[in-house]
Amino acid sequence: MIGVYWIVDLVLVLVEILFLMLTLRNYFTLGNTPVGRLLVAVSAIFLIQSTLMFIFFLHWAEMGYTVSVAGPLLMVSGLGALGSAILYRISSM
Repeated sequence: MIGVYWIVDLVLVLVEILFLMLTLRNYFTLGNTPVGRLLVAVSAIFLIQSTLMFIFFLHWAEMGYTVSVAGPLLMVSGLGALGSAILYRISSM
């Protein structure tokens, strides 16, 4: 069974993925400019990183790692979700 900390970690990473997909959608309109291509690339890199985080977190949770691993990763997940929300807010201006 997956613990509460892992569930919160996974939900936060899913929120981060959602914000990054929305950010990527907003930046596609700028894709023909040099700055737009960089913003699309950065958003895509963060999206790939977040997807890998979700896969690794799910794997580690299924392996039985406890709060000693999930606890510190909770801060990383929270900051990632906050950062992606801020990036989305900037992209929608």
